Amino acid sequence: MIETYSQSSPRSVATGPPVSMKIFMYLLTIFVITQIIGSALFAVYLLRRLDKIEDERNLHEDFVFMKTIQRCNKGDGSLSLLNCEEIKSRFEGFFKDILVNKEETKKEQNFEMQRGDHEPQIAAHVISEASSKTASVLQWAEKGYYTMSNNMVTLENGKQLSVKRQGLYYIYAQVTFCSNQDASSQAPFMASLCLRSVSGSERILLRAANTHISSSKYCRQQSMHLGGVFEMHPGSSVFVNVTDPSLVSHGTGFTSFGLLKL
Repeated sequence: MIETYSQSSPRSVATGPPVSMKIFMYLLTIFVITQIIGSALFAVYLLRRLDKIEDERNLHEDFVFMKTIQRCNKGDGSLSLLNCEEIKSRFEGFFKDILVNKEETKKEQNFEMQRGDHEPQIAAHVISEASSKTASVLQWAEKGYYTMSNNMVTLENGKQLSVKRQGLYYIYAQVTFCSNQDASSQAPFMASLCLRSVSGSERILLRAANTHISSSKYCRQQSMHLGGVFEMHPGSSVFVNVTDPSLVSHGTGFTSFGLLKL
């Protein structure tokens, strides 16, 4: 009797890279990454070093140029006259450019100050006007030696000086009058410096009086002076009031009125 049997097929072995190969690839990857990072850092260092070397080279060239200038000024025979002239012209041109740029910068700064940074001067000076000898408020005119610095102060209706900027102002007035009336029948001659606010209210800032009245038929001129520092607001104005406008002298330089912003 013949016995038959079947032999089982061999078991398949799983194929794959060995462990040593995996370790090698892992180390190779780390090495490549390290090389890339190192190369990048070295490139950055090299660029910075090149910039530093360039700066040192420029500084060295400037030093050599200055030494050459000194040798040219001393008349060193080792340098030719042509080279010295060329070097001097370059040196003078360099400083000329610096001076021109500095001058242009200075002009620009002055222009900026004049355009808005610098506060404009506000001043006015007017003289009396003999157009009316009955109104108690004196009349003024822009004639003769008058001053109206800019549009920040104006003469309104010929009577009052109005300002458009707030601040401290020195306000003054000189009134010259004739004292040729009978002392027994005339009250003291008085002059007042008054302020009119934006709202329209009025108040006296300064007042002066003179009781020296002469009975002479000739005009004996006397002057009264008013002046002080006051704060004014935009739109406010000042004017001069007298008790008897017929006595006021309107000759050149006798009666005047003005202000100045401090």
